[in-house]
Amino acid sequence: YAGAASTLWSGPGGVDKSPCYVLSKIHGFGVLSYCYRIPFEGPLAKLKKKVIELKSEYDQRADTYAYETYKKIHGAISSPQFCNLKNDYFTVHVNPLRSVITSDKIMENYGGDIASLLRLELNPLSFYQQDMILRSRTGYYGDELMVVDSGGAFVYDDNCFDSMELFEFVTIQLLELQYFDRLLDRRLHSFYVNHLDSAKFQRGVPIFELAQLRVDISVITERLENSIRMSGDEYYTDVYDRLVKKLSLDRWREAVQRKLDIIRDLHEVHQTSQDLGFHKRYTLVIVWLIAVESLVGLAHFLHYLWHR
Repeated sequence: YAGAASTLWSGPGGVDKSPCYVLSKIHGFGVLSYCYRIPFEGPLAKLKKKVIELKSEYDQRADTYAYETYKKIHGAISSPQFCNLKNDYFTVHVNPLRSVITSDKIMENYGGDIASLLRLELNPLSFYQQDMILRSRTGYYGDELMVVDSGGAFVYDDNCFDSMELFEFVTIQLLELQYFDRLLDRRLHSFYVNHLDSAKFQRGVPIFELAQLRVDISVITERLENSIRMSGDEYYTDVYDRLVKKLSLDRWREAVQRKLDIIRDLHEVHQTSQDLGFHKRYTLVIVWLIAVESLVGLAHFLHYLWHR
């Protein structure tokens, strides 16, 4: 599953004090997603410790919910299997008080705290690490602020729901790539060990299963990518590109693509082998027919000579 994203709301005044609630989704390609919203009011220093505590607690809750959901729906799934592979991403959303503090003031006064918060560190980070994290800050309007990092994001804005949907989707995309990488490793290893030098390889059943898996993975990854790109919003496209860099999605894409290319090459080699085998059999049939025709002609010639 993906998600388990704890969104903490902080700021003096105007804070939504409703109790925590969970938004769960079941995606058609096999991902369970849980998003938690947890109100919080207090200074930033206390928030760091609170985030660490809550993240651990709600990660465990998500584990329990995911397995309970799986038990309820597994009867409606073909070849059900629970894969305990997960990713999480948390968002700290601060309700803006533009008349009191601007986004520039937040960066000036609390930049170091934000950097350590996004790394879930209680102690201050080095200036180099702070700069690496805060360099990814952005914002649509002049008084808004968003800082994205590999494990979480800080949002100073009126509304963060659109951003959270994007964070959730990128987390799901990363999870899918990690799952596909693991699945392809397992399938290719099994193929190498059991089928590469066996007669089953010649029959082509395992290689066609790998080829079908390659198609399925390519379709899902392409849909995930297009669903983000098709929004047409340049700002969120920029945020997405920052997340891709922070979460090293390109590295996972390349790893998956390398294994898909191996499957493609295996399929091409097998197809070439089949084509050569077909041409060889076809050539033998033609030679056999020519030989038969020659023998028949020779028999007619000998019959002709005998009667002469």
